Amino acid sequence: MTSINAIRFDEYSGAMVCDEQRGWNPENMIINSADKIKSVVDPDIAREQGIVACYGNTGTSTIGDELKFNIRKRVRTEYDLLKTKKDKIPESFITIEELAKWAFEAQIKLKREHIDQTIIGRYGFSVNDLCRGYYMRNGQKYEIKDAGTVSAIHDAITWKGRTGEMTSIFLNAGIIAGYEPRQGFRIFSLSMIEHTYFPVQEIFLADGSGRDVATLYLSEFSSRKTVPERRGAIPRSEGLFEMINAVNAASRHDIGVEGYLNIILFDGRETPDHRMRTVNDARAKLASEIVKAWEVRLMAKDTAMDLLDELFWKGGTWESVDGKFWSAVSSPCAMLDILRGYPERPAVE
Repeated sequence: MTSINAIRFDEYSGAMVCDEQRGWNPENMIINSADKIKSVVDPDIAREQGIVACYGNTGTSTIGDELKFNIRKRVRTEYDLLKTKKDKIPESFITIEELAKWAFEAQIKLKREHIDQTIIGRYGFSVNDLCRGYYMRNGQKYEIKDAGTVSAIHDAITWKGRTGEMTSIFLNAGIIAGYEPRQGFRIFSLSMIEHTYFPVQEIFLADGSGRDVATLYLSEFSSRKTVPERRGAIPRSEGLFEMINAVNAASRHDIGVEGYLNIILFDGRETPDHRMRTVNDARAKLASEIVKAWEVRLMAKDTAMDLLDELFWKGGTWESVDGKFWSAVSSPCAMLDILRGYPERPAVE
């Protein structure tokens, strides 16, 4: 599982944040290498149309990888067809809302394919064969009328009881977030469980195994803002600070959340080539440590947000911001102990 999150700062900008943990076998051995949020718009399309967008998946990692690939492939195909038809660069392509619909259609198609593969592997015929009541093999017709078989397949394709081998197929959800010039920055939620996709009306969305904790933190943050602020006046450093704080909390309390953060920043005010940036290296780790310093009250919140602003938007390098970070904490020794995993203790050198 995972923690995937999106937040809207204003009509032009926002961010997505996730962790990188996944379990990969029945014993749920953990590895920190999952790439859970990826761009679904190729750079040349972003450059020509000004649209940038990412899809983040929670659930089965292989399902998520397939979905990201299929969404990106459809965007590529549809754009090339439109460009060929018009014989020039189109004046407009798709909105984030239309992209979310494509992503939902990709979810439905992939779910059907995987269910079919499972049913064929178990019974030797497809779901379509079940619907028509028979299947053909070597030119011979076989009717499907065993009540136990029909009932078992119905239970599987409807995920009755929400258990069994279909769990890896149904237990997937996603977030599409991005910027497009006509509609601005938007966030959409998609689910294989509820078979829905819808626009997110709040300024944030948290999903995955970390959503219970992250939602509490982000809801408290959102409730402190006035309606005009929630509609589009969230300072970017504050919004990102609160998102990282929420994911840090999820990492402490949820078994499915761990590893480096993957941070994606969107800003429609930038040129198309720079409207989306991904940070998943030492800077992302430093950002989580900066927020952690405030959590244990070894750094003022304003100082922490200023460091994030410098690190992500004002051109600060890891080296320069890391130096300022250690100069700003009230007790470097206590901070070092905390980052090493030791229990918190009084901030005394």
